[in-house]
Amino acid sequence: MARIEAVLLMLLGAAPLRAEESAAANFSTVVRADAPGRGPLATTVRTDEARTLPGVSSDGLRAVEAAAGVVRPQLGAGQLIVWGAAPSESRVYLDGIEVPALYHLGGLRAILPTAAIASLTLLPAGYGAEWGRALGGLVQLDSRTLPDGVHGELSADLLDVGAHLSTALGPRLKVMAAGRYSYVERALSTLAGEQVSDFFPLPRYFDFQTRAVLTLRQTRDVVERLSALVFGSGDEQRRTQVLADSATAHSELWRRSFYRFGLDYQRKSQGGSDVRVTPWLGIDDSAYEARFGETPATQSRHELRYGLRATTTVSPLRRLTLLTGIDVLGSLSTLTRAGTLTRPPREGDRAVFGQSPSREQNTDDWSAHQGDYSVFASLVLRLGRVRIESGLRAVATLLDTSRLLPRIGASPPLGFRRIDFSVEPRLLLRVQPLARLSLWAAAGLYHQPPDAADRSAVFGNPTLGPARAIHAVLGSELLVKGPLRIELAGYFRALDKLWARSPLTSPPLARSLTQEGSGRSYGGLVVVRLTPWRQLSGFVSYSWSRSERRDAESLPLRLADFDQPHQLQLAARYVLFGFGIGVRLRYTSGLPRTEVVAAFYDARDDQFQPQFGPHNGIRLPDFVQLDAQLDRSFQLGPRLSLAVSLEVQNVTNQHNAEELAYRFDFSQREYIRGLPTLAVLGVRLSF
Repeated sequence: MARIEAVLLMLLGAAPLRAEESAAANFSTVVRADAPGRGPLATTVRTDEARTLPGVSSDGLRAVEAAAGVVRPQLGAGQLIVWGAAPSESRVYLDGIEVPALYHLGGLRAILPTAAIASLTLLPAGYGAEWGRALGGLVQLDSRTLPDGVHGELSADLLDVGAHLSTALGPRLKVMAAGRYSYVERALSTLAGEQVSDFFPLPRYFDFQTRAVLTLRQTRDVVERLSALVFGSGDEQRRTQVLADSATAHSELWRRSFYRFGLDYQRKSQGGSDVRVTPWLGIDDSAYEARFGETPATQSRHELRYGLRATTTVSPLRRLTLLTGIDVLGSLSTLTRAGTLTRPPREGDRAVFGQSPSREQNTDDWSAHQGDYSVFASLVLRLGRVRIESGLRAVATLLDTSRLLPRIGASPPLGFRRIDFSVEPRLLLRVQPLARLSLWAAAGLYHQPPDAADRSAVFGNPTLGPARAIHAVLGSELLVKGPLRIELAGYFRALDKLWARSPLTSPPLARSLTQEGSGRSYGGLVVVRLTPWRQLSGFVSYSWSRSERRDAESLPLRLADFDQPHQLQLAARYVLFGFGIGVRLRYTSGLPRTEVVAAFYDARDDQFQPQFGPHNGIRLPDFVQLDAQLDRSFQLGPRLSLAVSLEVQNVTNQHNAEELAYRFDFSQREYIRGLPTLAVLGVRLSF
């Protein structure tokens, strides 16, 4: 076991900065976003600077984990939990193109290399009418501007190998290509043996991105550009637990891949009239295969996705800005599933790690067409130190399913279609009573269509419609003196029409899921930031929150599976003689869990079955971790540089608990621990 842990420690390789980004970079720089539709406390972080944050393995996109109110995910989960919203309730966009996730499976890397992304913008709640179809927050990724000349980057560590190259093909055309390929799964198996998968899901992944930018017109008053973007990724993650009794052996395999092709036309004029049109197509594939002894569970889906975003921004008056546009997102899905209702599990299921599912199984295959067609408008009025943004989003949601009822003999399938119309008002008010003090208030109505995987006549409910949320946010920002800034925020999110498992022992036909769920999330946060001051930068943040869900009107409120009330982060970075020295301390409440209070022997299945206590009535122990990083860059020539970094994660070797595990008869339990102290040396060559 010690050997396995030692190998795991070597895997989270830290990739250092480019020479031109090195010692002067700092991870506390936040660009306050004041564009239409951004909402209160929306922040933009430059990925080059975010690389210096200890604990993210020099992956600039993972800096979103340091934002106040963003819940720390479980080790290996790779989830994004923003301001009390479930992972499935937030969205990620690259240049206006929706992508399925921010992380590769396992959460060790973000889904795109930092070298290809210029900035990351987090919209936690209360955003404007330009964005929708999410009950939670949004993460926007913006591609890096392609420079003149030839530029490249080579990197490698025990996780993956990557390359990035950009060049100009004449005065008007620039192209870029980047890619990464992992070998972490083979490195682990070679160094520690196949038994490592008993303790850590082994990830395997690749990603790539190509981009071409053509300048159509560039004058003193107007700039027109057309970009073509092709990117994608593939993931595979396996976990195998081989026990003495092969009848109780567990294995799970996740596969996921997606590909996107998009065009992006932008026209910007000096007078403030901007136009942007982004059509795109995509293919998504995912599969889940599990075997618990002799009980299998499988789910696969193939999707053709399409989208179109078109926005126009005009300023007819100096104090007035009007943003209008259309937003289309659709998917044609084909799905198959076999196994039990509880595999794969969903939020709110009472289950424990390694629990064998029931042997009662079923199968289903179905197809679905889902389309979300929206028009929106947002009007921004500036009156001195007062800024008012009112918006309206009108949405038509098409939900088409091939089967309304389960397959019965040779009867032809009966499909189902519903069209939902909704109007989503949004309002944002910003007041600046003092030169150094800004106050925000925002509110809005939001909808999210159901997942096609939940619309099975056997495992779900084909008649599910959109869920709904109301956001209310208050925020403030105070510039104390010079580089010191204090941010305060409070939020409340009310949810209803949520999709949840039926509380009935024998639910009606094709009604395994209902839309009677509801919930609420609320909390507050405070952030103190120190922007670069005498080579010192950093931040301190604390957030308190509560996330509760109710699966049916007849049931009481319970803690959500992702509820973590207390989060504290402290980070600092100092540049001394060209060396960047950074530290980061994290404290987070443990995740709630449902305790097993007793067990009984099931003679039919020849296994023990747990009896649970109150739903999410206990918690895992609190998470505490101290990380540190040292980096330095060296100029090897006029255009050649080498950057070196040393990152140490979990400096104090804290034995953090990541999950509960029970003995086969549930008579004993113990914790699955996270990674101990990790020291990684990384290098990057740039030209």
